[in-house]
Amino acid sequence: MEAFEYTSLDTTGRTKKGIIQAENAKQARQLLRSQQLTPIDVQQVIERHVSSGDLRRFRLRFKKNELPLIIRQLATLVEAGLPIDDALLTLQEQSDHRNTERILSTLYAKVMEGQSLAYAMRLFPKAFDELVATSVEAGEQAGQLAEVLLQLADYLETRETLGKKSLSALIYPMILVVTAIAVVAGLMVYIVPKVIDVFASANVVLPVMTRVLIAISDFLSRFGWLLILILGLLTLGFFTALQKPEFKLAWHRLLLKMPVLGPLTRTAQSARFTRTLAILTHSAVPIVSALSLASQVVRNEVMRQACQQVAAAVREGASLAGAMRSVGEFPSLTVKLVNSGEQSGRLSDMLNRIAMVQERDVENKLTTLTNAIQPLAILFVGLMVLFIVLAMLLPIFQINTLLT
Repeated sequence: MEAFEYTSLDTTGRTKKGIIQAENAKQARQLLRSQQLTPIDVQQVIERHVSSGDLRRFRLRFKKNELPLIIRQLATLVEAGLPIDDALLTLQEQSDHRNTERILSTLYAKVMEGQSLAYAMRLFPKAFDELVATSVEAGEQAGQLAEVLLQLADYLETRETLGKKSLSALIYPMILVVTAIAVVAGLMVYIVPKVIDVFASANVVLPVMTRVLIAISDFLSRFGWLLILILGLLTLGFFTALQKPEFKLAWHRLLLKMPVLGPLTRTAQSARFTRTLAILTHSAVPIVSALSLASQVVRNEVMRQACQQVAAAVREGASLAGAMRSVGEFPSLTVKLVNSGEQSGRLSDMLNRIAMVQERDVENKLTTLTNAIQPLAILFVGLMVLFIVLAMLLPIFQINTLLT
């Protein structure tokens, strides 16, 4: 069966839209007529293209931050004993977003055809990443789908929370600094020159601070637009260069060496890796496959290459802890705990603990960083304002002294 999106008229002449499952468009129209609906337009819910083999891939995606909620609801329904097709149908009926309804409708149709949920999810690589599809596949094969879905929901929610905290940690200082720079630039370009004209007519030798302020104001008045253009071009050039693997690798290596950002980035990426690896190993995914898949969720290129080296070493027979120690990119505590998990035969549980410890560490470091950035930003703004005020008041005091 396929999913079709329809627009129809009911018996009162009102327009009704929805999604219906049918073998083809003709059958969909017949089903609508049987429901006393007059079909106006019936189309397959998604435009599709074949990328490789017979696997159809669709380009729809969920709205932002909706995936964790969908996985959590699906896990709850499956854990409550609902068959997977009924669970998908329930989620589809309560969905209020068009793309979400289309995706869930197609998942339902494929499951009703006899396909696995993992297969149906892989049709939407923009909505479900490979981690989700592989974990669901392993859960289906092991008969532990509900448990795997709950773990996925926890992981996705934690990942989303950390992302929000990272963003919110920088938003306030950035707004403060940008606003301050804009205000100071406005003062330099429009206000300071008018005040300086008064000082110039007094024929006095201006203090050094005032002359510096005049020079800055004159530069911004003449070349401010050029400075903005240069900064814009540099920013554009930087993000363009990030598309090149060599530059991206060098930049990510530099990030790891920075005093504060380096340890934070290393811990955050290690947490993503260990959390993903814990989910996959708990879902009975072979360790080599789990390592290769877990490396894909790591965003820092240096750390990603380290994860890939770990996967290659384990494939050749090395222990996981030994491989992680040899690459030298993982925190020493992580390596020791992984070794403990391997020795005790409880690697999956230990990986979960490691991820939890690292995520808390990242959260604490983000809080500390935020608490440090905010007063520094306020101090920066205060110093700029103090400089302008002193540079404008000193000549006034000097003129006052001459007059007295």
